[in-house]
Amino acid sequence: MEQNKIGSKQKIIISLILIFSFFFIAMIISTTVNFRDYGLKHAEEKAELTAEVLKTGLTSHMVNGMMDHREFFLNEIGNLHNISELWVARSPTVIKQYGEGFNNETPRDNIDKRVLLSGEKKSITTETPSKSFLRVTIPFVASEYGNPNCMQCHNAKEGEVLGVVSMIMDTTDIRSSSFKTILYNVAITFLVIILVFIVINRFIKPYVSIFYSIKNVMHETYRGNYGARVKVYANQESSSVARLLNEMLQKLQTTFEELDKKVYIFIKNKNYVKDSDPLKNINDTIDRLSDIYKFKQTIENDKELNDIYSRIAFILKEKFKLDDFTMTELDVVNKTKKIVYTEKKYSCDILNGECRADRIHASVDSSIFPASCERYYGEDGSEHICTPYSISNDLTLILTIVTTNKNDTDRVRAIMSDIEDYITTARPAIVSKKLMQILNTMARVDQLTGMYNRKFLDEFVDVSIPQALRAKTSYAVLMIDIDYFKMINDTYGHDIGDEAIRVVSKVIKDQIRKSDIAIRYGGEEFLALLYNCDKENILKIAEAIRIEFSKQKIQANGETFSKTLSIGCSQFPQDSESIWKCIKFADISLYKAKRDGRNQVIMFDKEMLNESDLGDSF
Repeated sequence: MEQNKIGSKQKIIISLILIFSFFFIAMIISTTVNFRDYGLKHAEEKAELTAEVLKTGLTSHMVNGMMDHREFFLNEIGNLHNISELWVARSPTVIKQYGEGFNNETPRDNIDKRVLLSGEKKSITTETPSKSFLRVTIPFVASEYGNPNCMQCHNAKEGEVLGVVSMIMDTTDIRSSSFKTILYNVAITFLVIILVFIVINRFIKPYVSIFYSIKNVMHETYRGNYGARVKVYANQESSSVARLLNEMLQKLQTTFEELDKKVYIFIKNKNYVKDSDPLKNINDTIDRLSDIYKFKQTIENDKELNDIYSRIAFILKEKFKLDDFTMTELDVVNKTKKIVYTEKKYSCDILNGECRADRIHASVDSSIFPASCERYYGEDGSEHICTPYSISNDLTLILTIVTTNKNDTDRVRAIMSDIEDYITTARPAIVSKKLMQILNTMARVDQLTGMYNRKFLDEFVDVSIPQALRAKTSYAVLMIDIDYFKMINDTYGHDIGDEAIRVVSKVIKDQIRKSDIAIRYGGEEFLALLYNCDKENILKIAEAIRIEFSKQKIQANGETFSKTLSIGCSQFPQDSESIWKCIKFADISLYKAKRDGRNQVIMFDKEMLNESDLGDSF
């Protein structure tokens, strides 16, 4: 930075010196040229004056008849200061009239001839290393309007050139004066440049120095280092600016560091690096918080738990670019395992065995140790990372991510903390929805037997029976009751009665199919809805329930006893398109079975409605 500062200061000084130098050199050239032009012009004026004097003198000699004595006059004129040579050249007209004159007063060179022809003055400058000369040739033009009248002595026309006077003037002193002027100006310019340098070094140096100090601080700030400070110089103005900037930087540094530390607590898994750029940390954290907050708001308005799992899957796919993963829900209370989402394909046999990640409560990474989990059966060359997320004491979510190469594995490792932020954010919503599931299940399930209850039946009838009618689906209705159940309570107590109810519920659930529904209808009465079951199979299942229960031995105070069942059956919609009527018909059949001796299965017949003691209440 110091080298840059010195270099830039030199650039500024050199630039200013060049500007001033150019200005003064231009001024010197202009002055020199003007001075020399002025000198040459002055020499030309002197030549014209000399020519005029010569013309007047020669005219006087002619008028006075003294032309034969003009040589002395010409020599005296030629001896004037700075005149090296002087001669007169007659025009052909004058030569014809008066002859060539003294010393052959004829044109000496082409310049004389051209001026005689054109009548225009001609000036030529000649330079040598040591001398400078000005050749001036001036015409004498005939005019009858002058005094004296030229036409009185010459046979010439108006405006005709009678002759020329040529002279060579020494202008060396003019050139010398120009050189002296240049030297004076150069000396003045050099002194001014030195003065400028001193002024710049004295007054501009502090400003240049503080500028580069500020520039250095800005570079450090851009890199995230807010501890850099502007250097304070002796100059009052620059030191005042430096102190103000340093105070502002100190406030910024303190504010950013405090913000970074405070915002950091909202992101559990953010790796806080003390030497990193706090402003970038704050910006990144706020971006993450914003995304997580939007995610949180969305899942809080979701209706079902599966909706939340779908939201998490969406984040994994769209934000984290995962294309092969599985989420598995482990319910400790109900001892169940359920795959709640799979993207691409399922590569883990977690449902049929113990999950290693859940057991050790830590991630299992096959890239660290191959074949670390015996439940994984993915393709050869693939790797997997299984991570358990504790949602509650009773619920764990296992995330299995499959990768195909080392770069992908490294990328997944890098984003695992970000993924955890989202799952941690979703945890309250998952717990809430899971609790609602449990409450809904408890509201629809009998706690003693684990069967569905009357509330479930009401909802099932409202939702499923209309669909069954449209789809032409049939149900068999079995109404089941324990024979002489009151005797059990009276003899052995209600605890043994409850045990008998649990036994019969287990028998019913074991004998019906997975597509069938078992309901505790009330007290010792049970209801079974058999899905798409014909009459033969209805009687077969009912008999199996009756016979199996009769074989059960119920423990009571050190002894055992057996009981029997009575079962009444009806068919929906064959007997009626109202399921409630079919339930009533099954109840009528049950009543007949009890009346006819109990421990039997009776299928509903419409003739039963004609029996007074069976159909009066219907």
